[in-house]
Amino acid sequence: MPVLSGEITLPGFVDPHVHLREPSNNTAETIASGTRAALLGGYVLIGDMPNNPGHPTWSEQRMLEKHKISTDTSYIPVTFHAGSQPESDNVGELAKMAQQSLWLKLYGAPTTGNANDYEASDFREIASEWHRVAQDKPIGLHAGKNNLEDMIALIAGELGHHLHIHHVNSSQEVETISQAKDRGWAVTSGVCPHHLLKTSHDVRSEGWFARMQPPLASQTESEELMRHLANGSIDIVETDHAPHSSDSKLKAEQDNPEGIHEAGHTTCFGVPGIEFAAPLMFYQARRGHISFERVIDAMSTKPAEILGVSIGKNTHVHWNMREYRIGHDDDSRSNSLWTPYLGKMALGVVNALDIRGRRLVSAEEIVAQYPQVITSRETVI
Repeated sequence: MPVLSGEITLPGFVDPHVHLREPSNNTAETIASGTRAALLGGYVLIGDMPNNPGHPTWSEQRMLEKHKISTDTSYIPVTFHAGSQPESDNVGELAKMAQQSLWLKLYGAPTTGNANDYEASDFREIASEWHRVAQDKPIGLHAGKNNLEDMIALIAGELGHHLHIHHVNSSQEVETISQAKDRGWAVTSGVCPHHLLKTSHDVRSEGWFARMQPPLASQTESEELMRHLANGSIDIVETDHAPHSSDSKLKAEQDNPEGIHEAGHTTCFGVPGIEFAAPLMFYQARRGHISFERVIDAMSTKPAEILGVSIGKNTHVHWNMREYRIGHDDDSRSNSLWTPYLGKMALGVVNALDIRGRRLVSAEEIVAQYPQVITSRETVI
């Protein structure tokens, strides 16, 4: 195991699950500010989700709109995920979007911009068409309370398509996914730092600043999730970075303190934090809760493999492995200007970062950008 002190060099990290929210009616983040935060967190590739409030990525035109913004402003390579819902009526767009994307995201449960629960059969036409036009590009799922097993059976079982289950928050989900893997089905899963390091009890004192979809787990479950990640039952760490301003969170707390997720009620699910994901996980490795090698596998090797890309030998991050307590001075890395991890212990600051031999960070400061939109598997970052 590497010594978790001094200066160490690691491969760049990959996160297939972030929300940059541009363009949309959420102005807390832009592609530029979100990729800047990711860069300072040691990431060299991120995948942006399609459920932009008021402007979902349900057509090739909207996909290309994101591409243009990213080409002009992003700090690191980005891939933009296609989206489709039973009510979006965009099956005819999937073949075109598949040429511009690495991933299709389905929302089978309530989340930002959606208050519905679904049956697996509601997604049959969508999943079948994506399988026809993009057999090697995964489908990601935000699972509902009662549809996980059926969605796995439809997509991974019946269609034989790679299905990735996002942000698992219970051992029961992990068990269901493990049973599918035992059948030889192509199913992977991810867990978020907030589901590992925060708990449902935080909602009592933090209100909407701790409300997620899916919700935070109990203390016992969060510890079990760490164990499942450590032993490889959960494949990757994904941040689900969701930029919301403090003002938006406070408005939801004032208007809807009970957290009712129905039409007519103010909601504001999710939290930022991509800039701290790796340092938080490094600290967990130092504490012995997970091996350092498993952290690298879960945050670089495995997510790159799932996306079908590879991290080149000239793309790496030089970390200064100093220990610190996340404080207010660290908040400005994301345009959200706050962090759910305030006060938590962390390990590691990006001292330098190179993508394909080009230095983007030097002496802990950003010195260049590397805007690239990734649309093809087998791409070398």
